[in-house]
Amino acid sequence: MKRSKAVLVIVCAVCALALAGSAQASYFNQSMSTGDVRVHYKNPTAASCEAIVLGVGTSMSRSSYDDLAAELIEYGYIVVIMDHNPGNMVKTDATKYRNCVLDVQSNLVSWLSGTNCTGISHWLLGGHSAGGQAAQNAVSSDSSLADAIFSIDPYDCSGTGNVSLPALYWGFDVTTCFVSKDDAAEAAYYGSTGQRAFQRVDRKYTWGPCGYSPKFFHCSFTDNHCPACTNCMYTPDFFYEDVANSVYKFVQAAFYGTWSKSNLAIDNPTTPIDLFVDSDNP
Repeated sequence: MKRSKAVLVIVCAVCALALAGSAQASYFNQSMSTGDVRVHYKNPTAASCEAIVLGVGTSMSRSSYDDLAAELIEYGYIVVIMDHNPGNMVKTDATKYRNCVLDVQSNLVSWLSGTNCTGISHWLLGGHSAGGQAAQNAVSSDSSLADAIFSIDPYDCSGTGNVSLPALYWGFDVTTCFVSKDDAAEAAYYGSTGQRAFQRVDRKYTWGPCGYSPKFFHCSFTDNHCPACTNCMYTPDFFYEDVANSVYKFVQAAFYGTWSKSNLAIDNPTTPIDLFVDSDNP
């Protein structure tokens, strides 16, 4: 009898380990009166989860960022791709962004019923392009919306409000897709008054189907680039991997460890980048 119990314990332990290592990537769509979202996660999840909410860019939708989301959830994050103005190409409205975020925050845990997630430990709000501009203005007006900012080349932030939360921005050392490099991520970085980091992708041109064009540009974050703005080349997987690793480093430094430039640096990045932190001037 004792031997049977011991065998049973061993078998159960092995099963538990197998289940823990077999988390599956999943997503689902939700539509609300305030907007449409796609929620990406690994199942099973942790009991307490970090949630990343990214507002979509001009003319983009909740289904435009699956590749980036897939890399982010590998670190255990819940990723919400949020279209706060569905059916309209304009995504810069901070009020619509805020209203949609509030709905997401009220419902996300219940949407995740059946996973292990019973609470959100931190909310990272941001967005791509116009969605990033909307996030910057929404959070500057109400810092209680978020615990941190993560935005990917936010559109014109030269006139947005300042944010005092930990902030991470990705941007480029080249102007593309009618987005000035000086007014995008760099301006958002300068508009952050708390702990701040700016991962700037180097100016790198290469020959491709569209001729001689930037290898990395404003729409590299999207699955199939943006309407009427492309370099006719697929974004390499390592780009998304480097972005996701930088978010992991940011979350660890901001909430669980020590904030320093060395702790924010990506592990062996393949993307050519320069990191600016706090008092560094791009």
